[in-house]
Amino acid sequence: MSEHNPKTPEVQPPSTKRNRRKFFGGLAIGGLLGALAATSFNVWSQAQGGPDGGHRGCWGHKRTGAVTPEERAARADFATQWVLSRVDATEEQKTRIQAIVQDALKDLSQVREQHMKNRQAFMETLSQPTVDRAALKQIRASEMQLAESASDRFVTAIADAADVLTPEQRSKLVGMANQFRRW
Repeated sequence: MSEHNPKTPEVQPPSTKRNRRKFFGGLAIGGLLGALAATSFNVWSQAQGGPDGGHRGCWGHKRTGAVTPEERAARADFATQWVLSRVDATEEQKTRIQAIVQDALKDLSQVREQHMKNRQAFMETLSQPTVDRAALKQIRASEMQLAESASDRFVTAIADAADVLTPEQRSKLVGMANQFRRW
């Protein structure tokens, strides 16, 4: 009587395993970065929030409407001034970096508009009697492209702003980012 051996998995050459691991690792990292970019952009761009449709503003005060482009610009200016004051930026540096931030904000407003259209299309597609998987995948692909575009624009703005600062100021910013990350 012969012993029954379960079928052993096929052994692949190390290079194939390494390539597959690199591919799936890259896919996972890319997906994570894309998801983080999309999520952070979505949080930043949300016009309405909360179950009652109201957005909670500063100190939890209820807002009744959408955040306007002017309000976003004012928030970005405030945040930029606050951060730059912590790294002893000169007035010229503050002015140049505020222009970089405002340009990025204008560019990202177009991405936000398309994101909102995609979101609406997604909800409409899901509300149909039958699920159109191809349409959902197309919307997803559009969202991933938007996330890539937004992420690229963020990185460009960050690099442009970093070029304006001194190495010491950039080190202070990195220290601040690490401190906030711990919170």
